[in-house]
Amino acid sequence: AVATLLAGISTPIFRAIAWKTDFLDKPLGQAHKRHGKATPLLGGAAMLTAWLITLVGGYFGALWLRPHLPPDLANAVAGLLTPRVQRLLLVITTGGLALAVMGAVDDRRPMGPLRKLILQILICAGIALCPDLQVTLFWENPAVKWLMTLCWFTFIINAFNFLDNMDGLAAGLAFIASTLFAVVGALQQQYFVAALGACTAGVTLGFYIYNCSPASIFMGDSGSHFLGYLLGVQGVLTKYYLDDISPTVGPVFIPALILGLPIFDIFAVCFIRWRLHKPIYSGDHNHISHRFLKLGLSRALAVLLVHLLALALGLGALPLLWLPSVGVWLVFGQAAAMLALVTIVHWSGYRREKAMAAHETAKA
Repeated sequence: AVATLLAGISTPIFRAIAWKTDFLDKPLGQAHKRHGKATPLLGGAAMLTAWLITLVGGYFGALWLRPHLPPDLANAVAGLLTPRVQRLLLVITTGGLALAVMGAVDDRRPMGPLRKLILQILICAGIALCPDLQVTLFWENPAVKWLMTLCWFTFIINAFNFLDNMDGLAAGLAFIASTLFAVVGALQQQYFVAALGACTAGVTLGFYIYNCSPASIFMGDSGSHFLGYLLGVQGVLTKYYLDDISPTVGPVFIPALILGLPIFDIFAVCFIRWRLHKPIYSGDHNHISHRFLKLGLSRALAVLLVHLLALALGLGALPLLWLPSVGVWLVFGQAAAMLALVTIVHWSGYRREKAMAAHETAKA
């Protein structure tokens, strides 16, 4: 609630700053941009500010209130004083700040895809050194865990950045995913990640009020990098498989399902661009949201449909915490069927565009 309120206050402030400093997204005739007028681009700074204030205020507020809390809650708050948690908070905060600043620099003066990727890899490589933020997947080799973590963060950041293509789309997806991560953390009695997920969901909700169609402010690369990073953090921070509770290893797939739609979309779009002999980093209108738009839906309905698909995939992941093997396979089958539906939409749109292009070529 505090994060939502602070984001609701900071967003119009940074929107005004963007207008005064000319920090705007100007279409300039770019084919992949459909907004018709200049729009403020400091949404990432607004969310980062609200997130930092909530995090720092919550940290010191919890310590101040600790003597007055019930014993169970006071013991949980005591965990904030451990060097491990303090180091973890410092790494998470530093990584989010670095990626948000990098994205803001790119928003102000585009740095090119290769330079941006190199900077992403360098920042994520440093973050991946933190042992509490590493993907394990039952591997013990430090180099393998570091490499998997580096790939995870870089991939999720770019997947989320790719999907920031319509008003309210990325903010809504981040809210859904962060809420689900918070629920999973709470169910597993891992309250640190639950609180982090709630904080992230709060700032995205407060920002969404101004970013939903018609958007009066964009999050920009700063916001998409920041939120993509936080979603990657939540994905690796939770311990999904518990030896004495989990009936199968199915819970380790929970992050992949919660973030299933962004992950699937980036694979689909890159495949289409490859088939069309276009660079995979070039902007276009081959995302699933654009496909729904071409089916005749309004932009608002296209965004809503993507959100519903992401919510359905994410909710299907939660029972993996308790299901036996048969139930796990049923969840995977349901997710596969939903992604098959999205594939059909993607592929039919691609074939139709290819046929139209061939027709225009023959006509010329």
